[in-house]
Amino acid sequence: MSVAEALPDTMLIGDLHFAVRESPRRATVGITVDRDGSLYLQTPTGCPPDALAAWAYSKRMWVYRKLAEKDLLLSARPAKEFVSGEGFAYLGRSHRLLVTDADEVRMERGRLLLPRSAAAGPDPGAHLVRWYRARGRHWLPTRIRRWTDRMGLVPTGLDVRDLGYRWGSLSANGRLNIHWATLQLPPSLIDYVLVHELAHVAHPQHTPTFWATVERAMPDYKRRKSDLLGAGARLWMG
Repeated sequence: MSVAEALPDTMLIGDLHFAVRESPRRATVGITVDRDGSLYLQTPTGCPPDALAAWAYSKRMWVYRKLAEKDLLLSARPAKEFVSGEGFAYLGRSHRLLVTDADEVRMERGRLLLPRSAAAGPDPGAHLVRWYRARGRHWLPTRIRRWTDRMGLVPTGLDVRDLGYRWGSLSANGRLNIHWATLQLPPSLIDYVLVHELAHVAHPQHTPTFWATVERAMPDYKRRKSDLLGAGARLWMG
């Protein structure tokens, strides 16, 4: 490819701003709408810029619909107060916060205990986020094992951390990353996130084969995927 034909890092298509990602592993072009509204044009190496721009322009209405879904998802984020009586979800159930003299965040008799010193500190939410991460590292491995046994797809490891607006991801080295906020979801929806990411062990892209792999493991994945959209809008994201 000549210098004149090189793809730019970003492209403005109508009023839509895309980041361009080239990969020699891709055979087709595609669009990703991230959960924070970021837009990505995924393209094989060597795709002519004019052809890529024309194709992206033809997909504008699809992108607008996806952005509308994301706006709905993001607009409903609940604000939280770190006071006794506030509700925080864990595995699909709401638990009332109790600010107390406990020495650490913990669940006790259905109440989520928050140390008084943490509640009065500069970032009480960080203490709860650490608790969700710790619970995820404890709870998720057994859950993951159910699906790895069924799918025959095994990640190289597990990390529970903040992934921005992604529920999960699979690192290039095969490590499974799960957003700590997923621990607020019902287990059935966490399972969808796990199956989705495990399918990426064999299929990095969202190809028909990828979705067939998901469906074989979870025949009702479309319903769970739809339910995740609604449930995710109500989660506290820190």
